[in-house]
Amino acid sequence: MNKSFKHSLAFLLALSILFGLTACAKNDKVIQEEQKINERVEIPDTTETEAPKEENKEDNEAKEESVEIDYQKVRPNELGHIMIIMYHGIVESNPPSPYQRTVEGLKEDLKYLYENGYRPISMRDYIDNNISVEAGCTPVILTFDDGISSSFSLIEENGELKPTPDSAVDIMNRFYEEHPDFGRHAVFYINGDNDPFAGAGTFKERVEYLINNGYEVSNHTYSHAHLSKLGAEEIQEQIGKVDQMIKEALPGYILDSFSYPFGERPKEELRHLIEKGSYNSKEYSYKIGLREGPSGPFVPINHIKFDPLNVPRVRGSRGEEGDLGWYLEYYEKHPEYRYISDGNPNRIAIPKSEEENVNKDSLGDKELYVYTIED
Repeated sequence: MNKSFKHSLAFLLALSILFGLTACAKNDKVIQEEQKINERVEIPDTTETEAPKEENKEDNEAKEESVEIDYQKVRPNELGHIMIIMYHGIVESNPPSPYQRTVEGLKEDLKYLYENGYRPISMRDYIDNNISVEAGCTPVILTFDDGISSSFSLIEENGELKPTPDSAVDIMNRFYEEHPDFGRHAVFYINGDNDPFAGAGTFKERVEYLINNGYEVSNHTYSHAHLSKLGAEEIQEQIGKVDQMIKEALPGYILDSFSYPFGERPKEELRHLIEKGSYNSKEYSYKIGLREGPSGPFVPINHIKFDPLNVPRVRGSRGEEGDLGWYLEYYEKHPEYRYISDGNPNRIAIPKSEEENVNKDSLGDKELYVYTIED
């Protein structure tokens, strides 16, 4: 690559980062000059893909020449909280339970997240420790359980398959069209015995639509089973059936995040069967297991308290303690606990006060950048 082209790439990246700072770092709810970042917060325990695109050589070289941010202004904290939001069905009005959200409610959630510096990321990037939202922004993950038609289904219109109007995917697609800098990511966890995403098209056509449009699909057991009540063979059957079902529809697709039905985990001596097992002589493996609610702090994988088989989620509802509305208000009052990005996916940037909380074995080839906050 010639020198002038490299300089051009660096200049473009600088503009991108400056835009990210304008979009996210300007929010005084996210960045406050006098915050005390060394405070700790613990969330009480409660008992009850699209494949990444391969980067070319020029992209990698541009990242190596990345422009530095003003750390005292942005104050990144890449050990802060990343919420994983749990939705189910989408209804027109008066949801019968906190597991459902109205059409207007989901639109309000997306608008709030966008305007307050949150940016959706893929589960793939979360697991791979490849978070690349703009400097000053906070990543968030949207999940939808049960394969409900109101979260995603297709209709046929003029010979073309399209998302059902006012389904979650249709709402997210339209929001993305208006706000392309918000991104378009969500994970759909399905059961296998209920015709996932019932509507037009085959199961294969439905899941292909999802992954071809930036979404992901994964495993929620075959029959929404109570895993805490099952033995080893039954657990593997419940997981293995859906694992094979998705892989047959999407050859080569990687499945490695799992959603526990009801938030229930198997008995402790059987929990290893979430990570690895087999059914019908075919093996499966999963790296993380998602709970039903805030079973612990929403820490990222580089934190010493990250528990891969006990990953908490927050219900996508408003009005109850511990749901999405409650946490959004909490982070307005305590922005120091949010994950704040430095805009560089190759660097894990943290304030000095967080250094003792880094799991250095999880960093891989990432650079750990520790800086001191100047008061």
